[in-house]
Amino acid sequence: MKKLLSIFVVVLCSLTISAQEEEPDTTTPLYDMEVVRKVDCIDIEGTIYRNVEVSLKSKSPDYLISEKSRVKVTVVDKDKKKIWQKTLKGVFLYVFKSGQVEVAYKNFCPIIIWRKSFIGEIKGIIREREGVY
Repeated sequence: MKKLLSIFVVVLCSLTISAQEEEPDTTTPLYDMEVVRKVDCIDIEGTIYRNVEVSLKSKSPDYLISEKSRVKVTVVDKDKKKIWQKTLKGVFLYVFKSGQVEVAYKNFCPIIIWRKSFIGEIKGIIREREGVY
C-alpha cells in the first residue's frame, strides 16, 4: 500500500510539473515604458552588429495628435554612436517572463530580442519590412 501511494504521489507531481511547463507565455502590451537591453549580437536588416545597446520606448496614444501607439527604437554601439533609430507607429511593446522583448503589430513582429539561456548571450533581430518568423 505504501508503494502504491508513493507511486501515485510521484506521478501526480510529474503531471503537475509538466502541465506548468506547457503553459503558454502570454503578456499584455506596455505603455509609456522604456526597456533598455545590452545585446551581444543583433541582426538589423541583414547586417550583424555586436555589443550594442537597444532602447525601446513605448508611447500610448494621446488622441490629439495620434490615435496609434508608438515605439521608438534606438540602437547605439559601445561608443554611443547611433546605428539605427526609428519610430514605429501602430505597434505594441511586449516583455515576457522569459525576458524576451517583442515589438509587434497585431499579426506582424518586426523586432525580437531574446536570451538563449538564463545566463547566456542576448540576441536580437530587426526586420522592419518582412518581419521575424
